[in-house]
Amino acid sequence: MDQDEGLASVDNIVTQFNTYEDFLDSQITTVDLYYLEDESLAHQLVELGYRGTGEILKREDFEARKAAVEIARLAERTQKKKKKEEEKEEEEKKKGKKKWKKKWKKKKKNNNNINNNNNNNKKE
Repeated sequence: MDQDEGLASVDNIVTQFNTYEDFLDSQITTVDLYYLEDESLAHQLVELGYRGTGEILKREDFEARKAAVEIARLAERTQKKKKKEEEKEEEEKKKGKKKWKKKWKKKKKNNNNINNNNNNNKKE
């Protein structure tokens, strides 16, 4: 397993579990608890890597990765929101240009009509 795969599995762990204790609990079996008779001892064995069914992950690493995932999630949400706002602004600009063009054409048409009327009046 290379470093990228390791980080991906850690990211999966921190997104799957809300707390470090939830992660530790997931690594402990009922048989472990039967023989150890102490949940905190079972947690310690998992933390040290002596017991567990998956990735060895210290509390500090779990919390750091959890914070990093949260920051990445917030950054992505902010980026999506900013992109939506930019798209909305661009759409409003397009609508504004269309309105301006319509007004300009209407004004130009009115001016042409007035000029035509003036020309017709002068001929009479």
